[in-house]
Amino acid sequence: MKLLELRTLTARYGAGDVLKGIDIDVDEGEIVALLGANGAGKSTTLRAISGLVPHVAGDILLGGKSILGQKTEAIVRLGISHVPEGRRVFPGLTVRENIVLGASNRGRLSRAAMDREVGEKFELFPDLHRLRDALGWTLSGGQLQMVAVARGLMAQPRVLLLDEPSLGLAPLIVQQVFKIIAQIRERGTTVLLVEQNAHMALSVADRGYVLETGRVLVAGSPTALWEDPQVRAAYLGGLAAG
Repeated sequence: MKLLELRTLTARYGAGDVLKGIDIDVDEGEIVALLGANGAGKSTTLRAISGLVPHVAGDILLGGKSILGQKTEAIVRLGISHVPEGRRVFPGLTVRENIVLGASNRGRLSRAAMDREVGEKFELFPDLHRLRDALGWTLSGGQLQMVAVARGLMAQPRVLLLDEPSLGLAPLIVQQVFKIIAQIRERGTTVLLVEQNAHMALSVADRGYVLETGRVLVAGSPTALWEDPQVRAAYLGGLAAG
């Protein structure tokens, strides 16, 4: 079942179109990867879905209902959570406090419910449990990424938007992050993933889209994308190292 649909979506900053009429489908329970060179429009796609781009046309459907023009807070309540590039963890708050902030749009939760849900995030990210009282500024890049994803999951999203989760991380940490992304899907959350590391993205994705200057160049299964020699040489080979 189609959960998220982008229909002839255009997005503009100032006078120039960044997205030029893209069509993307994300089925419930999938991991879908958005790939492409820098400036292709990948991050803008996620920002448009989240209501963070001022000039957007076309349509964005969640569960068959248009969310185009909704404010970001409303979009989060409807079931879309966005983990942006750069993590944006609050340095003066503890790990637990940063994670709890992800539930801020859900209304007042009981202490028991909050403790239970935070505990579930620590089960998913066991490295964070021992750091629950550590301040954000003391964390490594991989730990910051885990906090950012855990915070995004606290919104209980139907769709989790992940923007460059491997950026700046050591290879072993990248593998750990992508293992967690696969587990997130196994627990029932659909994922739309923007990622420069094509090898890792396609290793967990069900399908992928390659963007070029604001347009969808090609879409298909990971195998189909890797077997297209033109696409592999021009858009995937150069992305494989991150």
